[in-house]
Amino acid sequence: MSRAQFAIAVAAVCAVTAIRIAVTQHLFSPTYDEPLHVASGHEYLSAHTYMNDRSHPPLARIAFAFPLRHAVLTGSDGLDRVGQLYESAGDYMRGVTLSRRGNLIFVILAIAGVALWAVQLLGTTAAAIAAAIFALMPPVLAHGALATTDMAGTAGFALAMAAFQWWLGTPTWPRTALLALAAGFGMVTKFSFPLFFAIGALTLMVVQRSGLHGREVSQSRGSRPRDPETPRLRNLVIKGLVAFFGAFAVVDAVYFFGKLPLFFKGFRGMLDHNFRGHDAYFLGHVAGAGWLHYFPVLLAVKTPLPALLLAIAGSWMAWKTKRHRELVIIAALLLGSAMLSSLNLGVRHILPMYVPLSMLAALAIVTLWASRARWPVAALCAWLVVNSFLAHPDYLPWANVLAGRHPEHVALDSNFDWGQDVVRLRDEVRHRGITSLHASLFGMADLRRIGLPAVAPIDAQRGGPGWYAISESIVLPAQVRDRSAYRWLTDSRDFVRVGKSIRLYRVQ
Repeated sequence: MSRAQFAIAVAAVCAVTAIRIAVTQHLFSPTYDEPLHVASGHEYLSAHTYMNDRSHPPLARIAFAFPLRHAVLTGSDGLDRVGQLYESAGDYMRGVTLSRRGNLIFVILAIAGVALWAVQLLGTTAAAIAAAIFALMPPVLAHGALATTDMAGTAGFALAMAAFQWWLGTPTWPRTALLALAAGFGMVTKFSFPLFFAIGALTLMVVQRSGLHGREVSQSRGSRPRDPETPRLRNLVIKGLVAFFGAFAVVDAVYFFGKLPLFFKGFRGMLDHNFRGHDAYFLGHVAGAGWLHYFPVLLAVKTPLPALLLAIAGSWMAWKTKRHRELVIIAALLLGSAMLSSLNLGVRHILPMYVPLSMLAALAIVTLWASRARWPVAALCAWLVVNSFLAHPDYLPWANVLAGRHPEHVALDSNFDWGQDVVRLRDEVRHRGITSLHASLFGMADLRRIGLPAVAPIDAQRGGPGWYAISESIVLPAQVRDRSAYRWLTDSRDFVRVGKSIRLYRVQ
């Protein structure tokens, strides 16, 4: 594949993926984290401050709030102000949709980052395939459709790794400047970026240095020991430090120049949150300290099986041939670092893992195709494409067959029910002519502005006749904590499934 064909192929992948995502963005109500992201971005743009919430860097939030930047908000109630922010577009859900459009930028940058890193290691054909595999992943499509920071962080990781790979080969000053820009970009997208990028960059350096050491050992016996790489290492260190401080200069610019401590306070807040933990549901249990096997299980059930098989095959090939072992090591270390986290809130927290995994899957495809194992490769690729398109439009709750018939019993929150189906509930209520509703719904959606009728809460222990809507992220954890919770409603009663995540009961 020529460079021109490679560019066209990657551009086509970006265009198709952006369209696939864009046509879903109006279907879903605001998920749990979106309103805060958009409100924080609006504060940055309108007040030129960043004090309301510093738990995430501002760059992605700025993109989300930009279409709503002229909104004038009144009052002090946070939920009402977010409702006003969305309504400034003329309609609440139109505002939600517009805020999500900004994430398409990061989807395209993430795909480009995968391609630019892969082309340096695997060549143009495999790089184009890696970009396509990455874009077919349901978790990528899901979190690329929302106004949340996970896709931006993934884009930052992919672009920074591509820039670092390029810089490591020939560390010129222009490449040093590009690396500083890419690393700074990553740091203002997600606080997990420094850890993930450090893992990737150090792995590349160690692998390359090991290769150089191997050539040095082969010097003839009796020759004077010398290290021809010393000047190169000195050059790497000097320019690496310049790139390091240049990256923080980018961060300082985004934080209004002179307010870099805000970045470190936000980073410290993330570390404190991880230390405290966060309640999560997993395999019938609720805990705040996390589980060591949480992310391996999620990766197994939230990744299309053909992509998993290809990535495993690519890992085996890379290790056996001693070529591109760095991709295997990076993927393993990313997963290992996530396993130590106390924040078990979704596969979205390891979304950057799909960058090296997609490259390993592409390596398997081109290697097997060259070995004439073309029918199995074609079958796996077709399976992956069909699987991805069958997941449309519900990419967020999608899981493969390993999750069984009830993937909600594996994990909830952003893996299955993040509050995305309230718009569908509104449509179902209107279709059935329901004028009074009891509801316990997960998320931060403004039920009145979305258009639900007057909503009364659901008592966990008793209730009378009427219509009841309850989210899986409400009922399942509640019944783990208290076996009697909502049993009067859920036991021996049929329900209508609204979207993927809401149960609608009629009690007579």
